[in-house]
Amino acid sequence: GPAHLYAHHRAGIIARAEESHGDRRMRVALTASLSFDTSWEGLLWMVAGHELHVIGDDIRRDAGAMVRHIAETGIDVLDVTPTYAEQLVEEGLLTDARHRPQVFLLGGEAAGSALWTRVREAEGMLCYNLYGPTECSVDALWWDAARSERPLVGLPLANTRVYVLDAALRPVAPGVEGELYIAGVSLARGYLGRPGLTAERFVACPFAVGERMYRTG
Repeated sequence: GPAHLYAHHRAGIIARAEESHGDRRMRVALTASLSFDTSWEGLLWMVAGHELHVIGDDIRRDAGAMVRHIAETGIDVLDVTPTYAEQLVEEGLLTDARHRPQVFLLGGEAAGSALWTRVREAEGMLCYNLYGPTECSVDALWWDAARSERPLVGLPLANTRVYVLDAALRPVAPGVEGELYIAGVSLARGYLGRPGLTAERFVACPFAVGERMYRTG
């Protein structure tokens, strides 16, 4: 199901991190509230044998304190929004001589070009841009920042398809503005108790009989 696919994708990121940084236990910072879907990724790092550090609100809400905590405790993996990442970078996250994270995961909103340049040029650090609404089981697209000079949402995960369509659900030409639709087995069934909204956002997929796709808006 969707949870399995999400776990499979994250396992791939974990495996690459392990390959690049040796066979040692990494320290993973959990900064997301447990009510957010991204908090699931911490469990996958734990299952893989790594340490999960739950960051308290007093540290998380102070970017300077967070950077100091990362350096002092040797945090290796961060999964944060680009906005929060920018605050951490401004506080010296990438230039602290004591320690720097080895894996940087960005998601939840669009990444700016200035941040993109900073993280992709950070020596010895893997950075992935992740995109996907909750309706599609957290992540639907991913991209290795080292592969492009400008921010990209990237390519669909396994068993996921994406389309950029016009108002008549026809594919638009490259470079033409359209709406992003996501299809695949990771789609949610809909919104509990809200059939109207479900019908509006989860529509029939014209490219596969009997399948649905999600309008990202």
